[in-house]
Amino acid sequence: MRIRKKPFIRLLMLLLVITAVSCAAQEASWAAAGQGETRHYEVTLEGGTGKAGIQSPAEVQIKDGSMTARLVWTSKFYDYMIVDGIRYENENPGGNSTFTVPVKRLDEPLPVTGDTVAMSEPHEIAYVLHWGKEADSGAKTEQTETEQTDIERAETEQAEALQTSPLSKADPAAQAMRRNKMTETGRLSLLYADQFDVRFYGENTWIHIENSGDYLLIPEGGKVPDLLPENTVVLEKPLDAAYLVSSSAGDLIAHCKALENIRLSGVRQSDWYNSAIRSAMEEGRILYAGKYRAPDYERILAEGCDLAIENTMIYHEPAVKEKLEELGIPVLVERSSYEAHPLGRLEWIRLYGVLFDRQKEADAFFDRQMDAVMPILEREKAAGKTAAFFHITAGGLVNVRRSGDYITKMIELAGGKYVPDHTGSKEETFSSMNMQMEDFYQEAADADILIYNSTIGGEIASVDELLSKSPLFEDFKAVKEGNVYCTRRSLFQQTSGIAGFLLDLDAVMHEEERDFEYLNRLQPAGTHS
Repeated sequence: MRIRKKPFIRLLMLLLVITAVSCAAQEASWAAAGQGETRHYEVTLEGGTGKAGIQSPAEVQIKDGSMTARLVWTSKFYDYMIVDGIRYENENPGGNSTFTVPVKRLDEPLPVTGDTVAMSEPHEIAYVLHWGKEADSGAKTEQTETEQTDIERAETEQAEALQTSPLSKADPAAQAMRRNKMTETGRLSLLYADQFDVRFYGENTWIHIENSGDYLLIPEGGKVPDLLPENTVVLEKPLDAAYLVSSSAGDLIAHCKALENIRLSGVRQSDWYNSAIRSAMEEGRILYAGKYRAPDYERILAEGCDLAIENTMIYHEPAVKEKLEELGIPVLVERSSYEAHPLGRLEWIRLYGVLFDRQKEADAFFDRQMDAVMPILEREKAAGKTAAFFHITAGGLVNVRRSGDYITKMIELAGGKYVPDHTGSKEETFSSMNMQMEDFYQEAADADILIYNSTIGGEIASVDELLSKSPLFEDFKAVKEGNVYCTRRSLFQQTSGIAGFLLDLDAVMHEEERDFEYLNRLQPAGTHS
């Protein structure tokens, strides 16, 4: 076959021209990149607990043929990152953790490791960055400026959450502090608690408790700012003669080593389960000063009481609260029982750490508990077991927890499913409700696990004791299989045991061996101790 040379030569020349133009364009592009070009790409983070993330879009710098990404976390607790085996240090101490790391390709996921110091021991957590589409440059410019402002102000994830939280009503307090020319120097970054907020203004500390009040904690001999919001309660350190009425608060105060700050108790010595508090009362270091509804005002005044720590039961006795305040005794109403997350109750220890200058001890205790339960929180696969939590009233009714109560949530965190599952919500005034035994039988007879609540009627040790309350229990699946437990009576007074109880529940749900802290397995029917 004869080849026509001229068209072929023309085609070859055309290809050479296109290649030259393309090379010139590429060289121009790299030349421009050599001067430095900034682009912005959407980015998502996979891995960890989901509480921390990377701000998106992220800034990508192209220069000299290579790319680097500026990664800004939504947390201040990351001190280094590892990318391709190389460690990169945090560039923004005190603010949102920020790192500049190399990026080879934007069309492939980027495995990274982040080291968080939010708990007592640093933890390296594996993540994967996924790059998305290039963001609009105009929109990014505005967001970058906002992010930079946040970083400069050392905004933490808790501060960001407060923008949409009911606690945002505490903002007038911040405005008042600014009017007094007092600059916010930090906040207590909370992981789970949403019923209180703590902000630091140098030596002064602002505390807001939802539906309870605002408190300004000042150093001994400190000056009270002039322009404070109405009804702000001023507390002067040291608070070393407190009247402790809330038993759940007492357990946490004991664990942050602040019992020396408690002088009076609203609970009798015999009714405390915490051995440290019982010992303090036995030795006369803590005195009984009457129940919440009938305080011994004479003793309270004689002992120089500087703070009354109540629970929400005090709202049923408004005259008592008013009388304490009339006598010049500040009243702090703790609301740990209103926390949406079970671990939020435990985090109240950090508030008591602030109040009594035991912040280091409080944070250390809380971090140890978080370290212990982290494997449960990060567990992906549920156990799939159903569990009922109940007790039998004196009238023969079955008292169960409402859906959404913190006990039901702990069962879910441990991998189980609570039954009955249609008992309304916790918001319906009370956290529990009564039902007929026959109705409970219909709902819970097939439950894998039964947990008897000993708080009201006392502990039981055997299935025989359970059957004495109702013979219908004999037909329950959990009774037949020997999966019946009873809580220890100290459970609800020992708020510090939230993590331990969660570990107990997790062991029960996953059929793992554990020396239980707050549960006892009932002896089978027909056996004797």
